[in-house]
Amino acid sequence: MRQPLALGGAAVVGIGIGFVLSGGIRGAGAGGEAPGADFPMAIQQAWFPPVSDYDTGGEPLDDERFDALMSALDGALTAQATLADFEREADIHLWSLTRRLAVPSVTDAQMEQIRTYLDELAEAHPDHREVIEYRRTFLPSYATSRPEAPPLTFDLQLFGDGDRYPNNGEPFTDAQVEELLGTLDAIVNLPEVAPHLEREAGTPFWRFGGRLQRGQVDEEQAARIGTYFDNLMEAHPDAAEFLGRQRFLVENLTPGRVAPNIVGTDTEGAEFALEDYRGKVVALIFSGQWCGPCRGEYPYQRAMLDIFDEEEVALLGVNSDARLETIQRAKEDEGLDYRTWWDGHSQPDAEAVAADGPIATQWGVRGWPTIYVIDDQGVIRFVNKRGGALIDAVDQLLRDQRMREYQERTGTTVSPNRPVRALIVPAQPAQPVSEEGNRK
Repeated sequence: MRQPLALGGAAVVGIGIGFVLSGGIRGAGAGGEAPGADFPMAIQQAWFPPVSDYDTGGEPLDDERFDALMSALDGALTAQATLADFEREADIHLWSLTRRLAVPSVTDAQMEQIRTYLDELAEAHPDHREVIEYRRTFLPSYATSRPEAPPLTFDLQLFGDGDRYPNNGEPFTDAQVEELLGTLDAIVNLPEVAPHLEREAGTPFWRFGGRLQRGQVDEEQAARIGTYFDNLMEAHPDAAEFLGRQRFLVENLTPGRVAPNIVGTDTEGAEFALEDYRGKVVALIFSGQWCGPCRGEYPYQRAMLDIFDEEEVALLGVNSDARLETIQRAKEDEGLDYRTWWDGHSQPDAEAVAADGPIATQWGVRGWPTIYVIDDQGVIRFVNKRGGALIDAVDQLLRDQRMREYQERTGTTVSPNRPVRALIVPAQPAQPVSEEGNRK
């Protein structure tokens, strides 16, 4: 049976606001600390039985393993490391409970026991009731015999504040690249991550790549990243295929890299390739009618078709709807008159969403919409510009292209981003004005 809730008389220090409500954890390595030093204690040590102990294949969870889980939760939530920053630490401990209930079938009695525990927890920590209730809300949806447990790092923002890194294609400094690599390394060596890299580390690698996609790394920095992946693959030979996919994304889908070619069939069944559009600025849009934020981009896409109608610009889509007729009808109804690969053909059993198509998989797409802006030379220049920012990005590449063509024609070497000095006209002596108001 579950141990009593041992919270009476404990001194609780609530520092700041919780992880879920604030949207993240303080930046890893902030203030000169080693990357990972500021990670919550809830992930720096193993507090719970292994996730594999709860992989029952959907069979009921026996009382022995359930009691062990609840005992571990109680121990974690009453530890001094948790009480020192309850909001942040407790949220992750409750997530650790939830993810272990994702695969087995949880009985009504067990679920009621969890609810009673959370009621007592909320009473003991009234200032943190909101984060407790947040996690309680998700319990029923996760405890539904899923095929596998969600990863520990699924919703943890461990790479710090994005404003500390480039956000608009600027170059990374060596220190920034080293910090990102250090943070990634700290994550992959967490006790619940290292033994099961492929299952647990997909999200951190995706976030690492996403950070790199906001700026530009030079060749030496790229080589440093490549060396890190070499060492990682040597240390984790069983995860070599997984790490190879992550490496491909970092080395091929960041600004400054030539975009991998795409070959597939459009919504009318005709084959075409991304390389067919060399010489044009391309907005490559991974989208789906099932995706609300994707549909929110439609007005901007229609505007681009109008604004750039006579320019060397192409909008190209990669669609992830499960049914071909869905995107065909959407293109007609929404006025999306641009060519689109249908990527859902490889998932014939999908009902609405076919997000694991070959193109989306090759490009490592995990969030929709994902948008790449590619210049006329086939080089990725911007990633995930949306709305008006996407229009501005395409316009900037057109200006750059015109300036480059001008320089080639005239032999000048003016940078397209170089500020233009104001032309100062010497002041002229004032002329006398007649009573009628006319200058003499």
